[in-house]
Amino acid sequence: MVKELDAPIFDKQAEQSVLGALLLDNSVAYKAREMKEDLFYFDAHREIFKAMASILNQNKVIDLILLKSELEKRGTFEMIGLSYITSLTSIVATTRNIDFYIKILKEKFLIREIKRQTEEILNNIGAKNIAELQADVEELKNITLENSSARSSYIDAADIDTDFEEYKNISTGFKKLDWVLDGFRYGTLTVLSGKPGAGKSTILNQFLASAIDSGEKAMLYSGELPAKTVMDWFRKCVVSECDIKQYQTEYGIKFDAPSERATELIRKWIKGNLFIYSEDAMADEKHMCSVIEHLWLKHGVRMFVIDNLMTLNLDNKNDKYEAQKVFVRNLKNLAKKYKLVIILVAHPKKTKDENVDMFDVSGASEIINLCDYELFLNRKVDDEKNTDETYLTILKNRATGKINCKLKLKFSEKRKRLYHPNSKCDEELERVYKYDLDKLYEQGDLNDIAPF
Repeated sequence: MVKELDAPIFDKQAEQSVLGALLLDNSVAYKAREMKEDLFYFDAHREIFKAMASILNQNKVIDLILLKSELEKRGTFEMIGLSYITSLTSIVATTRNIDFYIKILKEKFLIREIKRQTEEILNNIGAKNIAELQADVEELKNITLENSSARSSYIDAADIDTDFEEYKNISTGFKKLDWVLDGFRYGTLTVLSGKPGAGKSTILNQFLASAIDSGEKAMLYSGELPAKTVMDWFRKCVVSECDIKQYQTEYGIKFDAPSERATELIRKWIKGNLFIYSEDAMADEKHMCSVIEHLWLKHGVRMFVIDNLMTLNLDNKNDKYEAQKVFVRNLKNLAKKYKLVIILVAHPKKTKDENVDMFDVSGASEIINLCDYELFLNRKVDDEKNTDETYLTILKNRATGKINCKLKLKFSEKRKRLYHPNSKCDEELERVYKYDLDKLYEQGDLNDIAPF
């Protein structure tokens, strides 16, 4: 056996400085999303980092109390100790140097990987033929040039945690739909389709509002509507009935809209929680994926709504279906990698209203193969019977397997909401969003937030 080439490779102070900076300064905490636990050499540091990443992924601020609680939940707090955790903050002179220390960690990790592969080659050199040695050397070259290795591309199945992380979700805002889908699970791609006027924009607003109401952050790309119109519809959708005021144009046309007070409260409620893709930004595949990754890493945005596929400037104009396939595959990879919830709107094929099929979506067939959920909205208006009904059909559902379920919905023109009609309570129609906490306290509707 060949002895180890040298002593263990690490920089303890750099590891402590990174952890201390993450604990001290929330403005740099997003950098934890760009890192992996393997960058840390010491077990205690890896456990602290994993706990911090878990807190951050819940859109919470990393502090000593939450960190202690998370470590206790994981059963590692006693091993590390409170005194050691608090000492990390005293090591940090300034958090502005965090990038420098992260770079050190990445370099040390790379050297450890090179060392591991080199030792493996030398220890087994007598038992391998030339072809096997050439493959080992090629692997070593890949580690050096690409900062990655085949070894980092797989894990032992026994090491996968059973913490039910995959079952975390964002409520759709519709109780019956949540029951069928189990909400929008983290790490999933949803395709929403439906003919013009079916209510896609309305239901998307309710998906977004439900996400924000539950403490998540969201982004909306609208390729057909200007940002001002998008926000006008969103405010009308979320405003409480008591905050709706009637206005009149100079031509005498009356219309309902949120009061000035409600508009300001909604503005504060969505600030830092809802992002709109800029009309001035290039809406192509690379830029869209880059923005999604940036918003998750820097701002913790979990839900992304892209409305719609046909308005994007995709590469490979000679083969639009291939371009769509590549884009949707990239969306799916982003959802899986960062545990995001991505909703993509796609136009339906020109087909009859009844018996909608899973593949009745315009574009590459791989779009449906790649998605986890497929929802189809269909609106039926019968002037003779004076009925106006919307049906939401679940055509694909990898989470629970429940498919071909039809949810009957009605549209409220005044509230700009879809809701499931119920004889006792039209829950989605009467929902009060949390933009006005004082009013919720007064009404006793804020059951999930305890008074101070």
